[in-house]
Amino acid sequence: MMQKKLLVTMISAALAGISYNAQADSHEPVFNVSGLAEVALASTDEDDGKTDLYLDAVELTVDGTVNEFISFSTTLKYEDDPDSDSDFNVDEAIIILGEEGGNVSLTLGMTGIPFGVIDGSTWTGPLTDDFSDNTDDIAILTLGAGAFGLEAYAFKADQENDDNIENFGANIGFEQNGLVLGAGFLNNIGNTEAFGQTEKSAAFRINASYTMGDIMVSAEHLQASKFDDLNGAKPSASHIALDVGTDVIGAPGVIALGYSTTDDAESMDLGESLLVASVSRELGDNAETILEFTREEPYGNGDAVNTVNLVLSASF
Repeated sequence: MMQKKLLVTMISAALAGISYNAQADSHEPVFNVSGLAEVALASTDEDDGKTDLYLDAVELTVDGTVNEFISFSTTLKYEDDPDSDSDFNVDEAIIILGEEGGNVSLTLGMTGIPFGVIDGSTWTGPLTDDFSDNTDDIAILTLGAGAFGLEAYAFKADQENDDNIENFGANIGFEQNGLVLGAGFLNNIGNTEAFGQTEKSAAFRINASYTMGDIMVSAEHLQASKFDDLNGAKPSASHIALDVGTDVIGAPGVIALGYSTTDDAESMDLGESLLVASVSRELGDNAETILEFTREEPYGNGDAVNTVNLVLSASF
């Protein structure tokens, strides 16, 4: 009951467009409140066809700066997830140490493990997102030098109630004139939801993207090492995407296309391939509608699942 009351309060605040920004001078705290609500109508041919209307997600974020060297961000999220024990959770709670715009920062708290890059503007995320998705208690050191960036991080993981910080990863990136190149290493991908393994195994990532005007193309590949508990499998996931910003029926919009695949992942709850095509259109300020088609191919001899999503998204 308490979760329902909190959710109602969050939705009411979003609809009312409440925001608070307290700033007396540069040395006093600054707080910002933002929110998001998404409602989806989905029609699929799975199980002889079905149509559903549902609240997909509600987010409430409070962020700000405590002083010129410390900032924070906290996000509460409701998400319609049949595989989760609770639809309501703290999605992120972090404190960032470092001067805004500086080349060095330290992030402490709970947030997503920064392994997958997940570029692309489709509403439905790619298989690489499912492959690498994981939120944990973490420390992230970020360094920047011109066009180059480096991240090093350590986190706990919850395998076998592990309270020791013995998991780590690193990312390196280059960005200049619209070109982005990156690579990453993670010593334990078995802790992610898709793997769900007590066995620890490493993984690496390579990614690239190029933006020219309103057009962006991107690609990413994630490769895990051998898992003995998965019959020696070495699962991988790849994703390519194309996003084009354009006018859609008299308003700004985005045409997006994404195609992702997995390999050697039969024992994981992931499809073998996923094609997503979407068109979004702004509905005035802070709102948009999205029309999307997805086609997911399973492993084995199962039938592909085709889905059409119509989404209304509002934010403040």
